This record gives sequence, C-alpha cells and structure tokens, in this order.
Amino acid sequence: MLKKCPICELNYLRGDETVCRVCAAERSKKRAFEPKEDEVILCSECGEKPALPNHDLCEDCLKEQKRQANLEILADKIRADEAEDPLEEDISDTDEEE
Repeated sequence: MLKKCPICELNYLRGDETVCRVCAAERSKKRAFEPKEDEVILCSECGEKPALPNHDLCEDCLKEQKRQANLEILADKIRADEAEDPLEEDISDTDEEE
C-alpha cells in the first residue's frame, strides 16, 4: 500500500522511507546552511568580530548602524524644518540705496 509523505503530503513513499526523497533533500540542504553550535559566525560588515546571536553584525557594527539611522532621522527633521521655515530675509525685497 502506498503512503503519502507526512511532511509535504504530495509525494508517495517507497519501501521503508519515512519521508519522500524531495523532503529529505530539502532537509539536508537546510542542515548544510545552518551553523553548527560551536561554529562562530563572523560579522558580515567588518568580518573581524563574531556576530551577535540572531544578527549578522557584531556589537560594534550594530551600534554604528543604529547611530547612522539616528543621524538620518535627525537630518530628515532638519530638512523638514528648513522647508517649513524659509529664510526671513527675501533677497528680492531688499532695496539698495546709494
């Protein structure tokens, strides 16, 4: 009797297989890309220090990234303020008396 794969429920199992060949291949691919417990992942930015858990950046690069984001927000606020409050002096209205 044929049984469907318990994972994908699409493919049929052959003989004494517990999962189909497609799902078995997918599992082995995922395992190949997952870091081992004792494996150290280096920062993707500097490539020198170990990355923080669940991040691709080290602590220093993560702080720098946050600092840059804050600077961008500040720069956007300054640009918005300048657009709302143009210079009080209008050059075209000034009369030069000689």
